Amino acid sequence: MSDRPFAVGFIFGVLPVLLSYIKGWVWFPSELSWEDKGLMILCAMIVVSNYLNEYLQWYPLQYSKFAPEGGVPARLGWFLLYFIPMVAYVLVWNYLGASTEPYDLLMLGLYCAHFSKRCLETLFVHKYSKDCVLIAVIEIATFYSLGAVTTAYSLHSLSGPERHSFLDNELRVKIGLGVYCTGQLCNLAHHYILASLRSPGKYKYVIPSGGLFSLVVCPQYAGELLSWLGFGIVGMSYGAFINYMPMVAYLSARAHHTYRWYGQKFEDYPGKSTFKLWPFVY
Repeated sequence: MSDRPFAVGFIFGVLPVLLSYIKGWVWFPSELSWEDKGLMILCAMIVVSNYLNEYLQWYPLQYSKFAPEGGVPARLGWFLLYFIPMVAYVLVWNYLGASTEPYDLLMLGLYCAHFSKRCLETLFVHKYSKDCVLIAVIEIATFYSLGAVTTAYSLHSLSGPERHSFLDNELRVKIGLGVYCTGQLCNLAHHYILASLRSPGKYKYVIPSGGLFSLVVCPQYAGELLSWLGFGIVGMSYGAFINYMPMVAYLSARAHHTYRWYGQKFEDYPGKSTFKLWPFVY
């Protein structure tokens, strides 16, 4: 397999958003406020930042296999960086009036379900080879929390008949929930596979196998992106995709360097026949 560039993975990831827009499943305000414009600019800036920092390695986040030994207990560090953004979303939802409309409750539930799952995985699924670097915990928690705040705020801006009739389009909601649940299950299954590769008391890295690891280096990343895509389709508002776009850039870049890391570490790694993130594409 040729080393396809970042643009391939990013464009393919964004393609479902464009198709959703063409289908009429993405809502934009009739007039963009300065807050809306600011959120869009912020989203674009984070996408560019993720490209520069993660793909070009200007300032990559130091965690997992790419990080030195840290000083924060791994289980605690990973739990906090997933728990804090969930709290941030709930606080913004409460600050904006703690709406109990079906739209707000469903999006709140989907958001919290995602991060609750990740918190439970850190406690009961993942196995760790080293402690976390404090600065990485702060950076990732801040990154996710910024996404939580902007998503909660932008979803609140959905108004008019769209807010009250968003469940009327049963096809869109069913597809969105199906994509969301498929992504969550894919992510969980491959996290479990990764954890099961390590015997008790042994923390040596091994080449992942099983599930979709025969097709892509990071199927758990693909699952996470599917979850955020499903979240966006259900949410309908442009704000529901604010988390998705930067995550496509971020995880495309991380998958690229994971692919290269395995190729450098393992002589028998089948890099020429394995894709990075999207099966048969990138």
